[in-house]
Amino acid sequence: MSTAVPRLALLVHATKPEADDVAREVMDGANRRGMEAVRLDHDATHAPGDTDLVVGIGGDGTLLEAAALAMEDDLPVVGVNLGNVGYLADIEPGMIDLMLDRLLTRGLEVKHRMTVKASIEDGRSWAGINDLVVEKVMSQRLVQLDVAINDHYFTSYRADGLIVATPLGSTAYSLSAGGPVLDPTLDALILTPVAPHSLLSRSIVLAPDTVLRLTVVLDRDVRVNLDGREAVVLGEGESITVTRGERPIRFLSLGEHPFPQAVRHQFGLDHA
Repeated sequence: MSTAVPRLALLVHATKPEADDVAREVMDGANRRGMEAVRLDHDATHAPGDTDLVVGIGGDGTLLEAAALAMEDDLPVVGVNLGNVGYLADIEPGMIDLMLDRLLTRGLEVKHRMTVKASIEDGRSWAGINDLVVEKVMSQRLVQLDVAINDHYFTSYRADGLIVATPLGSTAYSLSAGGPVLDPTLDALILTPVAPHSLLSRSIVLAPDTVLRLTVVLDRDVRVNLDGREAVVLGEGESITVTRGERPIRFLSLGEHPFPQAVRHQFGLDHA
């Protein structure tokens, strides 16, 4: 962060009343400490130019939205968890004063997390934090996707879709499709088919510098989403290239939830 007194931009869950209460607490606490804090609209594409930190207040969805804004401007992001899972956000509402004190003294831990990038032949590209998903548009029909890894043909999947996840995103859609949970400090790309009609039904964990090329084979359009946001629709013969993102996303954390303990807590294993 560039200034002696951090400037905060808050992205707040749109429908949870408690999110407004927490946002007011963050803004009041920031003001008492001499910080500046503004609230962002959900249709914002950038944080204000003098912002040092984006704060997401809500669940993982809100934090992903906040992180996408932060990534656009190469800013760090911190999440206050009001959701049911909260895997991305490790600040609970009762920790707000501690978070602000640590922020003021530069005492928050910085965690760099790998991102994913998708690009098509016309030059357009998109970035994601959790995952890229290539999925069928027509609900009753499979799609077929040829996969090349580092310019070498690998296989052809007939499936509902394919997921390319980062380690941070391994606990999202990829996990529900049968993929592995990876420690988010790792760098890797996880290729997971969704409901494949194939003997190759398991995920594949690939080196972080892998270049994947996914090509639509059948005359059935596919939708490409990054972190749940639609990027583009591709038709037969069209391809998308997937690589490591150009830069990581920086999460700020109190550092009180190591990965194994976070998995136990956030997925209810403490009560299993």
